[in-house]
Amino acid sequence: MPTNFLNIWVLARLVQVSVAAVLGCLGMVVGLQIAWRWRDGQSSEAQLALERQAELVGSVMQVALLLEVLGLALALQLADHLVGGIRGAMCAFGVLASTWAGWPSLWLSVVTAVACATWVIFHRLDLSLPSPVLTRRKFLALGVIGPLVVADLALTVAFIYSLDFSVIASCCSVYVDDTLVNRQAARWVVSPGWAGWTGLVAAVSALVTSTVAWRRPQPGWTRTAALLSIAASVAVLPAVLGVVAPHVLGVPGHLCPFCLFHAQGYRIGWPLFAALFVAATTGLGLGMVELNRRTIADPAPLRKLGRRLARGSALAWALALACGLFPVARYYLLSGGVSVFGEI
Repeated sequence: MPTNFLNIWVLARLVQVSVAAVLGCLGMVVGLQIAWRWRDGQSSEAQLALERQAELVGSVMQVALLLEVLGLALALQLADHLVGGIRGAMCAFGVLASTWAGWPSLWLSVVTAVACATWVIFHRLDLSLPSPVLTRRKFLALGVIGPLVVADLALTVAFIYSLDFSVIASCCSVYVDDTLVNRQAARWVVSPGWAGWTGLVAAVSALVTSTVAWRRPQPGWTRTAALLSIAASVAVLPAVLGVVAPHVLGVPGHLCPFCLFHAQGYRIGWPLFAALFVAATTGLGLGMVELNRRTIADPAPLRKLGRRLARGSALAWALALACGLFPVARYYLLSGGVSVFGEI
């Protein structure tokens, strides 16, 4: 509905995603033109002009990245502030579930932000090289970024337009209860024992390998750290739902991740999911470094960037582990050795 757009949070989100889409499309168009006309090893006037345009596109895409990351926070804040206008919705979960475009718009925003972050890492790698051997690949990759930012804008507008403030939505507990009672497969995925140990092992493994890759930036460790960071970013999500959320909220069947962003959840969702985002993007960055290793003659820039990415990944996993273990340990100590699921 057109009146849905008359909200300060809606307007902020629309401005953010619109500017990001414009910058992303501008970067894609200019970047693809540069890739088409780029000639390695030439020093003509036309080539120098392309190099100046390349620097401009890099700056534009870095701004687009910042806007896309800001957009994730705005998307959560928007859904949270719309709770009061939709009856039955207790948190952002109910708002997103009240319309067909809610969840797709959020997930696409996550994918777009990760893609932009990975491209910026690729851009930084190209700038660190003595010769621009990755420039053509870098700008061809913008052919993926451009459609993503446009789709992000389209789905965000669809989500806002499709909101109906006259409906009675369901809170997160209704969906969770349905999952636990009627869906055996979903119940198994978030099972505290399986999910908790899988998430813990995955996070610790990613932390250890990233730390080793930071201290000893060898190709084998870098590849291992990249694979484990990417895999662990997905593997820990059932643990967040099935173990962390219940201990934070003190209710064994309450698996909602959005309640972790509220005061009653210590607002632990902000540092936790920010750490997982950084861990995923640095893992992808490490993987990208390894994929381009054979193209680059000088290993020094690869080693330097690999160490920086591995350090960021290690710090992110350390923060994620701290955020995940803190509520479990706190509940255990305050309850006198009793887990939220019963005796240990």
